[in-house]
Amino acid sequence: MEEKEKKEEKKHVVCSICGKPSELTICHACEDKIRGEAVEKKHEIDKAGRTDSGRR
Repeated sequence: MEEKEKKEEKKHVVCSICGKPSELTICHACEDKIRGEAVEKKHEIDKAGRTDSGRR
């Protein structure tokens, strides 16, 4: 009966984004990709918000 309990304790954990086996909720590769997309989006928003362009 102890063996059955040990198997139940060890759950199959996968990344919430890509579904690959991972000890974390979101694997490092997906985390890096999400961060990169966020930085890119912020850059686009900042660029669109500028009213002056070019050098002074």
